[in-house]
Amino acid sequence: MSTQVEATEGRSRARELRDFISMLRRHLVGEVLILLATIAVVAVFTALQPRVYTATASGLAQAASGESLSMALAGDSLAKSRAETYVRVATSDAVAKRAAEILGNKRSIGELLGNIRATLPSDTAVIEISASASTPEGAAELANAWVQALADQVKQIETPEDGINEAALSYVPLAAARPPYLPSSPNLQFALILALLAGSSLAFVYGLLRTHFDRKVRSVAQIEALIDAPVIGTIPISDFFGDRQRIIDQSDDETHQLFAISESLRELRTNLSYVDVDRPPRVIVITSSIPGEGKSTLAANLADAIAASNLNVVIIDCDLRRPTQSEIYGLRGGAGLTDVLSGRLSINDAMQAPTSDPHLRVLASGRIPPNPSELLGSRTMKELVDALSEVATVILDAPPVLSVTDAAVLGTIADGVVLTVAAKQITSEQLEKSYRAILRVHGRVLGAVLNKVPPTGIDAYDYGYYRSDYYYSNREKGEDAASAESATEQTREAPESVADAPEGGRRERSVALKRRAR
Repeated sequence: MSTQVEATEGRSRARELRDFISMLRRHLVGEVLILLATIAVVAVFTALQPRVYTATASGLAQAASGESLSMALAGDSLAKSRAETYVRVATSDAVAKRAAEILGNKRSIGELLGNIRATLPSDTAVIEISASASTPEGAAELANAWVQALADQVKQIETPEDGINEAALSYVPLAAARPPYLPSSPNLQFALILALLAGSSLAFVYGLLRTHFDRKVRSVAQIEALIDAPVIGTIPISDFFGDRQRIIDQSDDETHQLFAISESLRELRTNLSYVDVDRPPRVIVITSSIPGEGKSTLAANLADAIAASNLNVVIIDCDLRRPTQSEIYGLRGGAGLTDVLSGRLSINDAMQAPTSDPHLRVLASGRIPPNPSELLGSRTMKELVDALSEVATVILDAPPVLSVTDAAVLGTIADGVVLTVAAKQITSEQLEKSYRAILRVHGRVLGAVLNKVPPTGIDAYDYGYYRSDYYYSNREKGEDAASAESATEQTREAPESVADAPEGGRRERSVALKRRAR
């Protein structure tokens, strides 16, 4: 039990790390721009600062030499003790005046003292003088002059007034200052580190804010978290699968991309058959939340995929406001669904065979009516769909859910609705609203299809979609699976007419439709 808990926690941590890396990679361009902008701002600010150079000279406080070891030790202790006092003397006005005289300039005492720092390393008698100036040479001259001025001041303090005895302590220059090569201020290394830290922090905050406020639906996990329905397919974006285009899955010289798209369509076809094993859906509404998500293209190619498995399929263009199936299949316009529903034409005369495949039939939209919702919700429409579903799988290409109510109306007469979700095109609010609109009329959502998935990049990983070379390398495996699936499915005759249905109930329903059409 503990092993399972540890494994679960490990997977959770790995998923969190993967999500964090994905967040950084998804907004990488903006983050890099912010980092570079921060470095540029710091660089400009640093370049505008005045250059300050610092040079250091040192001197040693030493006692007069003694004749014995004990006297030498006492002198060393005295030098260290007095050196602490001379550190304070080094920053006095007296020393500043002497340094000004040595340099021969007229700078004020306060200005000179502001550029001097005296330090005493621990447990030593060495006093270090650090001088700052606007030029390297000026800093070195000031440091050396200050050491000399301190030596003169210490000599004056330590020399007895009688002038006979020698000074007990002296301060002698130890190391002369040399002009520095690089400025001490601004500190270029510190500025670079600060820019990197600040830029990285701002880029990280930018990534968090973009992720928090980005309402676009991007991944399978997002869809399943927003709606109570599975994602039954992911379709890659490709130039071969653009708006109103079909994939013909019978070419021997197809490219990697074509095979990847065809494989994803076959996967969608298989997943639809397993949505309800006991009662596989026979009437399927294909819709989307907003226009431009590729639902009509998906519906046409799904019909091709079903027909390729030797199953009868009829696709009906129910988008009576902006019909597209006639253009996709290259059919003649004019007659279609509205003519059948209004009784001007029979269903057998209205259906068209767009290809040589005997299993595929298309019913175009027909003339654009003034009352599309009433026609699609009529009893005649339901009887038509029921009759066709007896002999074929019926795909209804419906308008977007948020544009009109047609898709919701069709959902009441279908076995279920498939929501097409274009990646990075709709918001989570739009998807939720579409889902609730279908449930509100007691419709059933079979699942969602994530469309226009990038085949490469971070978003492709989020969608769980593998690269096209993976599909191509496993082409033989996919074809074997498709062959096995087609061998286990029952092959039906093409729906040349609804009246050719073998059972009496189907024929009676077709005859009734014919009579109504006449």
